[in-house]
Amino acid sequence: MDDSKSIAPDAGSAPSPFGRHDTPADRWIKTVTWLVAAAIVIVAAYLGYSYYSDVRLRDTQSPSARAVANLAAIVSKSPNLAMARVRLAEAMMANGQQAEAITQLEAALKIEKDNSAALTDLGLIAMQRSEWVNAEAYWTKLVTILSTQEMAGQDQRLADVYYYLGTTFVEEKRYEEAVANLKESIKIKRDSSPVHYMLSVAYQRLSLQDMQEEELTIVLAFDPSQAQANYDMGLIKLKQGDVAGAAELFRISADLAPQGVDDPSKQLDLLGKAADHLAEAVRLQASDPTKALSEARIAAALEPTNVPAVRLAAQLWEVNKDPKRAQNAWERLIELAPGDVMATDAIKRLSANAK
Repeated sequence: MDDSKSIAPDAGSAPSPFGRHDTPADRWIKTVTWLVAAAIVIVAAYLGYSYYSDVRLRDTQSPSARAVANLAAIVSKSPNLAMARVRLAEAMMANGQQAEAITQLEAALKIEKDNSAALTDLGLIAMQRSEWVNAEAYWTKLVTILSTQEMAGQDQRLADVYYYLGTTFVEEKRYEEAVANLKESIKIKRDSSPVHYMLSVAYQRLSLQDMQEEELTIVLAFDPSQAQANYDMGLIKLKQGDVAGAAELFRISADLAPQGVDDPSKQLDLLGKAADHLAEAVRLQASDPTKALSEARIAAALEPTNVPAVRLAAQLWEVNKDPKRAQNAWERLIELAPGDVMATDAIKRLSANAK
């Protein structure tokens, strides 16, 4: 149950660095679904501990083990309560008893065949185990159940189920069906960054780069610090010839990537040395300020603490008539060199002009 330490699928021709396996989407799904499942079982364990704690057990067992014992006692007294079995199963998951949890969830479904909580937990377990056919069956049944209920178009649970079903279809390489279900999720929950990200993956697999880029833009608007989305967008920018934009995205990704993930840094290394790009920016500063700006941005991305590179980029943003980005660069320079007179004056000037 620890196979969840990495994040998302790839965005370009290169495989994603954000994980250990060969199939990039495996990594994204296992992480996202297991985080959701973990949240479920942690809440369940907490409730079990809070409401059913036994003083005699408190001093000898872990909170999750105590929750299992307390909830097992409730199930023993009321074996036909489906939700009691579901809560026991969730506590068991928190306690590392997956096989026993599955038994309880299946028992709950024998009592209530349409119990959405039991179906959801079983679907998440199937995804965590990469049992995609089983997962599809659970999510498809839940769509049928939830979509016929009142106010289905506003049901956040249905949005999540469409997301999980779409993600499962990505794993099954049924990308058109994945897109259709992910779009259904977005109809209900439009601001869900994970859904837009998975939609970008489906579009990438369909070789629809423009649509992939559109979805990644939405993801980064919601969550600018999403390391994988920055990496994916960097690959797209690189393919489009925007090396400076790619460098900046790879820098964000490298700074935010999980420990052990070094592909964003490798992409930066492939761009050369900061000193060489800065020298080229200085050489082109008068004759070609647009190209010089690109070189200065690359230098600053390769070495974020390089004061001359950040200063030159700030100056060239002004020359290229982009005051907002110029001010951002000057503010970055102030962070690196507090009290810098040139940066302070520039920020005052740009702020005044913006009013």
